[in-house]
Amino acid sequence: MIEQLVIDSLIEVEQPIGKYYIAKIDANDLLKISCSDERKFNEELEEYLGTQRELNKSKINSIKEYIKTSDATFPNTIIGTLVGDNYSVIIENDKIKRIIVNIDTENEYERPFRIIDGQHRLYSFKDENIEKFDLLVAIFVDASINDQAYIFSVINTTQTKLNPSLLQDLTALSKVTTPEQVVNAITRKFNNEEGPLYKKIKMLGKKDKTSPEGIISQYTFSKPIINYIYNPKDAKKIRESLIRNGNNRKDLSNNLYKNKIFWKYYNNIEQKQIYLMLLAYFTSMSEIFKNEWGNEKYILCKTTGYTAFMNLFSDFYCLAKGNLDFLTDKNYYRPIFSTIKEKIDFSEDAFRLGEMGARNLYNTLKEIFENNR
Repeated sequence: MIEQLVIDSLIEVEQPIGKYYIAKIDANDLLKISCSDERKFNEELEEYLGTQRELNKSKINSIKEYIKTSDATFPNTIIGTLVGDNYSVIIENDKIKRIIVNIDTENEYERPFRIIDGQHRLYSFKDENIEKFDLLVAIFVDASINDQAYIFSVINTTQTKLNPSLLQDLTALSKVTTPEQVVNAITRKFNNEEGPLYKKIKMLGKKDKTSPEGIISQYTFSKPIINYIYNPKDAKKIRESLIRNGNNRKDLSNNLYKNKIFWKYYNNIEQKQIYLMLLAYFTSMSEIFKNEWGNEKYILCKTTGYTAFMNLFSDFYCLAKGNLDFLTDKNYYRPIFSTIKEKIDFSEDAFRLGEMGARNLYNTLKEIFENNR
């Protein structure tokens, strides 16, 4: 007897392209009836067939980690169309009320539900022991290959990439004190209180009432500080650990990122020390580089200069062997900064902008540091 999946409680949606149906389907059940229609060259027909991009294993593995977390969710729909003969529809009062799909566990390509969008989300459940995870599914019935290609292309070319500064700022709303949330609080303190960066950090990536003198985005400002705490690739793992241990950072191993200079301060809930070290550092910079600091004609507070000087901070930290008496004193940095000021032109024309420029500038700063430490 052929195994079947019954899809009911359908919501009919009518739009200019035609009708489709919204349903709730368990991820494991959806996998049994689905196939990914990857676009590739068919040697027999000598033409390209399919509408989907190649499955990205790295992306799937990343989503696999996410779906195992305590608060995983996919509120957006998996989109696909039923094709072929392995399904039937039950119609009542001229409307589809139920869809019955034959399950083919052997031949994936014969499965009737062709994915148009969401294949990486769906295939992340493959070979995972997740008992229950409902997915919202938008089901077209026998959509033409033209419509499938059009829907896929529209979805994947009209999405606007989110501003990374906005994403960083939203961490303030979380109840979980991740490294990103802690750095967001530090960033707010720098931007909101009198000091070297008062109203100079574009919290949402653009100038507004909180940053009328904005010269650097929150994302650019936060990135190196976060990288001094931990590896952001582990964000899901650390967040899940915090959720499971009641948001207690001290339960995280102090040796987890022992090569990261700010990890122990985050781990021991001593982020104030991170702020005080950076306050001394930036205050010293603003006093030594009076003309260049906050001046858009110079790269000092732009991505290139900021990234290079944040890299140099680790050299100061290692020289002081983590001694907070030195690191929180602005005068500790003055001699080196004074020498740097004498030897480097920070105008935009002096260094190439971007990652390469930041790397070249840091190498120059490092050489001066080593010769004058």
